[in-house]
Amino acid sequence: MTKHPLHRDGAAAAQGNAGPPVTEEQPAVPFWQVLVLGLATLLFGVAVLTWPAATLRTIGVLVGIWLLVVGAARIVGAFLSGRAIGRQVLSAAIGIIFVVGGVACLRNVAKGVLVLAFIIAFAWILSGVAELTIALQAPTAARAWLIILAIVSIAIGFVFLFWPGLSLTTIVIMTGISGVIIGIGEAAFAFQLRRLAAAP
Repeated sequence: MTKHPLHRDGAAAAQGNAGPPVTEEQPAVPFWQVLVLGLATLLFGVAVLTWPAATLRTIGVLVGIWLLVVGAARIVGAFLSGRAIGRQVLSAAIGIIFVVGGVACLRNVAKGVLVLAFIIAFAWILSGVAELTIALQAPTAARAWLIILAIVSIAIGFVFLFWPGLSLTTIVIMTGISGVIIGIGEAAFAFQLRRLAAAP
């Protein structure tokens, strides 16, 4: 009587039908990095709005400090996040540009309203492009948040670029409001990332 190893065939069939192992989606960006960016931007916006009589030099210093903080956060996040090499390079490159811009503002390079407006616009647009690039590779649950933040940031940057006859008062108001809006959005996205990471 011939014995048939049915149990082995069944196990092999079960393994064949199981398919590839399911891997968890990695967060698009680290929770702590997004939270630092959001809080720094929010505090920056609040500081600008609560300083209505600020001079050009004062606004330049505030912008410089903000760029240094968010630039440093992006650089550190690039080396500690464990993301794909492309995202790490992008984060580090933008962080370095922000740090250079922050140092320039602190050294009083932005001596004119238009120069300061260009620096702020460039920072918003660059941030938006970075978020949009990351969104294209991000998990589905986080993609919508990143795309919204990217579009808002880029739109604000172009407003700074193409607003005719910007005055210092207009820059102060626009910078403060945009900082508060983007900061709240980034902080909210950070906690959304944390909830997604904690979800089973």
